[in-house]
Amino acid sequence: MYRIGVDVGSTFTKYCVLEDTTGEMTLFLEQTPVRQREYFGDKLAWLRAEYQGCSIVTCGYGRKNISYDRTVSELTALSAGAAHQCPEILLILDIGGQDTKVVRQENGRLKAFFTNEKCAAGCGLFLGNVLRLLQTDFEAIDLTAAGQPELRLSSVCAVFAQSEIVEMLAAGTPGTAIIHAVLAQILVQAKALLGKVECSAVVLSGGLTKIPGIGAFSEQILEKRVILPEHGAYLSAIGCALTELK
Repeated sequence: MYRIGVDVGSTFTKYCVLEDTTGEMTLFLEQTPVRQREYFGDKLAWLRAEYQGCSIVTCGYGRKNISYDRTVSELTALSAGAAHQCPEILLILDIGGQDTKVVRQENGRLKAFFTNEKCAAGCGLFLGNVLRLLQTDFEAIDLTAAGQPELRLSSVCAVFAQSEIVEMLAAGTPGTAIIHAVLAQILVQAKALLGKVECSAVVLSGGLTKIPGIGAFSEQILEKRVILPEHGAYLSAIGCALTELK
């Protein structure tokens, strides 16, 4: 028997195929399509044929565009997925495409959450826009040897910050330094959000967990121990797959 979790994010859709008896997981992702109902109709038909008798649980902003057996909130799924991967850490910092969230879970259940109230400069969408401006791929980012960022953006608004970046480029500022400054800005806003709760360690969730060296880089700015789960980009999809049908 298979249980499939689908997290329909603003940028990417993540899938977790969980084999019930062995606990083996198959994880994969793809860019979230524009015409979702038509695309996911075909995609889920394929999944049901490939994993006959499977159940499908969804979360994310586009979850209503999928034919599912059950849908849950992203926060509920994230809590369950984080507890499965890092049961000893109760606090999760999730940096998504459209927002940043701090979530507290206990035994895999959502207990509290806070969401950023700033504009897009505090989430992954801002980074994506800057990478397009620099004509650089996400996979090219490497923070392994990065220390404290040499540059800091002064604005918390994505529009004004992007104007700042255009001025930096005109002045000959290296693209790497700009990317480090953008990531630092995202984390600075996340630090303000973390200030609403007491914690010494936090699980980092979302696509940023794929960046080499992001753990140490984050710890410098957040001033907390940062735990990188094995499948940090898939926590909500894993949580969906773990959800019991009711």
